[in-house]
Amino acid sequence: MAEKTSELVWLHVKRRPFLKEMLRGRLANYSALARKISVEAFGTKKRQNAVKMALVRLAGKIRQREEDLEGRILSVIGKSSLSVRNKVAVVIATRELPGLKYLSYVESRGVITYIVAEKDLDAVGRPGGAIRIERNLNLISIHSPPSVEQTPGVMAYLLDALSGEGINIEEFVSCYTDTLFVVRQADTARAYEILSGMMG
Repeated sequence: MAEKTSELVWLHVKRRPFLKEMLRGRLANYSALARKISVEAFGTKKRQNAVKMALVRLAGKIRQREEDLEGRILSVIGKSSLSVRNKVAVVIATRELPGLKYLSYVESRGVITYIVAEKDLDAVGRPGGAIRIERNLNLISIHSPPSVEQTPGVMAYLLDALSGEGINIEEFVSCYTDTLFVVRQADTARAYEILSGMMG
C-alpha cells in the first residue's frame, strides 16, 4: 500500500511542475500539501499521513536528482565558449529564397526562417516570398562540448537565466554542439555578460 501511495504521489507531483519546484526548494508545508493531495488523488483525507511520508521521501529524492543534474549542466556550460556576430537579420519566408546567403536556415510546415548577415540581405534587397524581416539583431553562438547532447536541461538553464533578466530570444537554433541565440542589439551586452559569467 505504501508503495502504491508513493507512486500515486509521484505522478501527482510530476504533472504539476510548480509542486516539484516547491519540494525541491523546501518551500512546501508537508501537512497542508498532504491534505490537499490526499483529497485530490485518493478522494479522502484518511491517506494524509501516508501521503505526507511519501512527500518527505520524494522531496529528498528530487533535491538529490536536481543537484546531480545541475552539476552536470554547470559542467557542460563551464566547458562552453561564446562568440557574437553583429548586424544580423531574421527573414521569415513562405518559400526558399535563392541567392540569399544565410548563416542558418530552418524549415517547418511551409515556413522557412533564415538568419543572415544584414550586408548579405542588403545585397539582394527585399526578397520575394519574405513575410517578415527583422533587422538590428545580433547572433550569440554558444559552442559546447559533445556532452551537451546527453545532458538534459542545458538550454532550459541558459534560457531561464536570460528570461529572468527580461531578455527575449528572437530566434533560437540548435545544431549539434552549437546553439544560436538571436537577440536585439539593445540586449546583446547584457545577454553576453550573463552567459559568459556562467561559463567561468
